[in-house]
Amino acid sequence: MRLVLFMVGSGTGACSRYLIDKYFRSRFSFPFGILLVNVFGSFILGLVAANSKTDNLFLFFGFCGALTSWSALALDYEKQLNSRKYFQLILNLVANFTFGLCAAFVGMKLV
Repeated sequence: MRLVLFMVGSGTGACSRYLIDKYFRSRFSFPFGILLVNVFGSFILGLVAANSKTDNLFLFFGFCGALTSWSALALDYEKQLNSRKYFQLILNLVANFTFGLCAAFVGMKLV
């Protein structure tokens, strides 16, 4: 059952990331979609991990693991580096790590 929960969460998270990122990329040159899903996923994971001792962990670990994306973030860094958008690259790097860590911390402390 835990594997099924993990798979359902992963499928939902990956589809959500794709749709959110696609929406924001059509409107902005900065990868706000990936930033948003990474921060939101960090918050949800912090909130759930600090409170849940049940099988829901598998659902949320699958969802948050697939929603957040190191690979998409790395591709954005590579594109920004090749395009010589150094300020955007640094802003993206600092924003993802700072806001992601803060979101996880806030999620863990809310309960």
